[in-house]
Amino acid sequence: MNRVTKLLGIKYPIISAAMSWVTSAKFVAAVSNAGGMGVLGPNAGQNNSARSLDEFVENVRSEIRKVRELTDRPFAVNYILPFDANGTSSFTNALFDVLVEENVKIVVVIGVIMHRNEIEKLKKHGFTVIYRPINPTVQNLIEAETAGVDALIVTGNEAGGHISQYEISLFTLVPQATDSLKIPVIAAGGVIDGRGVKAVMDLGAEGVYMGTRFVATHENPASDAAKQAILQVTSDEFLRLEGVNERTIPTIGGKRAFQLIKEGKHDEAGTYIKNGFKTGLLDGNLEVGTISISPSAGGIKEIKTCKQVIDEIVNAIS
Repeated sequence: MNRVTKLLGIKYPIISAAMSWVTSAKFVAAVSNAGGMGVLGPNAGQNNSARSLDEFVENVRSEIRKVRELTDRPFAVNYILPFDANGTSSFTNALFDVLVEENVKIVVVIGVIMHRNEIEKLKKHGFTVIYRPINPTVQNLIEAETAGVDALIVTGNEAGGHISQYEISLFTLVPQATDSLKIPVIAAGGVIDGRGVKAVMDLGAEGVYMGTRFVATHENPASDAAKQAILQVTSDEFLRLEGVNERTIPTIGGKRAFQLIKEGKHDEAGTYIKNGFKTGLLDGNLEVGTISISPSAGGIKEIKTCKQVIDEIVNAIS
């Protein structure tokens, strides 16, 4: 037990990342039932993008209800802050409404810009707020703490998917963050096993937020082709591809990977390369799609259940 487990009401401070396209009710419930906490990410449980905001809202509502049919343990939903400086977003407003209506208690908030009004609104309505800045620095982590969030996800540049435009490693950020903050820190980026969890906790983190390791699980909706690619890749095979909002994305994939990155758009559902990531990760077409994961995937050699992943971590750090 530590502050993260107490805050979230979970057994182990292990949280699955809110990955676009490759979360689902089944996967989230499996993580939560194993003692961690699952998070529904953008497009959770879907095979195609929503055609309207109303369809998006109903998809989220449906997936929340499916999770509750599969577990009575805590889970969270990814909450995406507005991308513009004015803080206006019909997408964010619609998401807020459905989470209130469905009595969701925990949100993992992400954003390039910290909108204090959104944090205040969430706290006013009783949400537990875990905040993950897209571009973390010690200073903006401190600013997030003063805005009233309950815990912070500190992401190193080892992470897959949405990663910081700053080349700051997890092992650089975590000790500085934990020295500067009073609220709990949750580490993300390159952690795939008990050794990594133990290391970040020795640096002061009180939890881990893992994506890549959980993609390579039986319950995850990622394609078999994507999972096998993870098992076969070595860390030195990763490409560092430039071209999306000045960020660098580690990826494995086909010969069109760079073109897909260049053509990709960052939409309000938090989806980079709307077709590229879906095509690679979810559909399994590695010739035209891409797989955005951490280079730590080079250390993953077996597809396991979510419970096996969590149990092995817990045994290693006990």
